[in-house]
Amino acid sequence: MENTIKELFHNNFDYSFKAAVYYNIKTSLKAFNQFIIENGKFFTYEKKKFLYGYLRAYAIEKQFNDSAFNPNASYSVCLKQVSRNRHMALFIEVKDFLLNLGHTETPVKLLQKSHYKEEFSKSNFGISNQYELDLKNGTSEPQTSKKYAQITYGYKHGNITHLHIIFPSYDYKSIEYSIDLLEDVKVYNNYVPKKAEEEVIVSLKEGLIKKAHNI
Repeated sequence: MENTIKELFHNNFDYSFKAAVYYNIKTSLKAFNQFIIENGKFFTYEKKKFLYGYLRAYAIEKQFNDSAFNPNASYSVCLKQVSRNRHMALFIEVKDFLLNLGHTETPVKLLQKSHYKEEFSKSNFGISNQYELDLKNGTSEPQTSKKYAQITYGYKHGNITHLHIIFPSYDYKSIEYSIDLLEDVKVYNNYVPKKAEEEVIVSLKEGLIKKAHNI
């Protein structure tokens, strides 16, 4: 089974995708860090932890959303309603996968458990058969289904501490397979010209200011 997952990862997450993920995370965190330095004094101590996490996630998701409109992007994005109170989650879509992304305190760790993540993980059952579960009736139907994966990152003092793509087990209790995106970090640094990166950072900071004012 691991060989099948490895092959799917190889076919879906090529160099351009991994470099884009690294670039999006790195640039978003740079923008967030500069925003905090320039505006942190305006946040009350009691709300800092919540607001910082919320705004950091917003910057990263906005960058993935904006970059998906690049004609050369190897992925698309979509918003899906994932709860009864109409909470929307960002999904990154490639040929065979839907991916969430989020922060974890330690490397190679699943994102915090939630009902929708557990439901999406069920599509990872019987990966070699490409079955899609009928969750209502408890049966499976032989129709093509996108598998579920996650992009997880760590952040400390303005730097990325870890960055992985992980494949959860179908019951969302373990990780079946993962790849470390920081292994080729020196190559990724040449992926986007410095000028383009600076323009993205300026745009993200403007978006963060508007978002912060509306919280």
